[in-house]
Amino acid sequence: MSEKNAVIYNLQGVSQAEDEPPLSTVTLSKLMWEWLYSVSLTVKNSTYRKYECLIRNHILFSTVGDIPVRSLAGKDINSFASELLSSLCGKSVNDILVMISSALSYAEETYGIPKIRFHYVREAEKEMRVLSVAEQKKLEAFLLTDTDVYKFGVLLALYTGIRLGELCALHWEDLKNGELIVSKTFHRIKDDKGTILEVTSPKTKSSYRTIPLPEFLIPLTEKFRSSGPLMKTKGGKPVEPRVMQYKFEKYIAKCGLPKTNFHALRHTFATRCVEAGFDIKSLSEILGHRDVKTTLNRYVHSSIEQKRRNMALLRPASCL
Repeated sequence: MSEKNAVIYNLQGVSQAEDEPPLSTVTLSKLMWEWLYSVSLTVKNSTYRKYECLIRNHILFSTVGDIPVRSLAGKDINSFASELLSSLCGKSVNDILVMISSALSYAEETYGIPKIRFHYVREAEKEMRVLSVAEQKKLEAFLLTDTDVYKFGVLLALYTGIRLGELCALHWEDLKNGELIVSKTFHRIKDDKGTILEVTSPKTKSSYRTIPLPEFLIPLTEKFRSSGPLMKTKGGKPVEPRVMQYKFEKYIAKCGLPKTNFHALRHTFATRCVEAGFDIKSLSEILGHRDVKTTLNRYVHSSIEQKRRNMALLRPASCL
């Protein structure tokens, strides 16, 4: 793991005066730094840098950050969350709250400071875009006409469910023997100077996976096979996810389809698989999920055609 430049505080070394109890002046900001140091060897470098950025940008100079941990109350965190919602989405606020919760658990386990309770914010549900069968046919017809490596990349995502970052991180040696091996991904990391893009290992152990390719894609794989990155710039570097997203948006527009995010291909793949009769366990592993519940709740969407077919199975009780 690369060097981590966190400011390190030792809570046991703070406030040693005889006329005040130990830890009485340790603020939430100082606790966050010590907690960050405590997890530095157990999290990915990208995760560490994300935590560090969140602490610097949202906690370090905030009102709640100046409150001594022993004096901190649930209402303080709730008020802080409400303030964050004025500039951040619900998911981003909850990411910060999860981090604070972990730091408070660390303080309880390490220093016996009772952990306070607070509320997480309600996240707005995002509508999951899934291509209809008719839309998918239009897109496929376009992709299979004058196919180049970029169109092939979109087809690969549509028929394997891989994420955009995983697609852009692929090298040709990851496609062999009719299989696709997912072992890395692009990850955009925020820091004090903005964002940087890195190729990293997948987020979770389950994201490492081998996906058998549909037979019709194998000839295309061999047609475009080269060396190095699957999709690369003139300088031989991998194409960034933002560039691929832009190309995909152009393809969608040329097909006359409504605006669609690249991630919709993943939702569409999962939905088509369920409609085709995939067992959920296999689908969950292909998608790289930890459990089938994630697959069912987040990525599987029944089409109206599927609902009609299911409802057509019902018969009057007299016919049973």
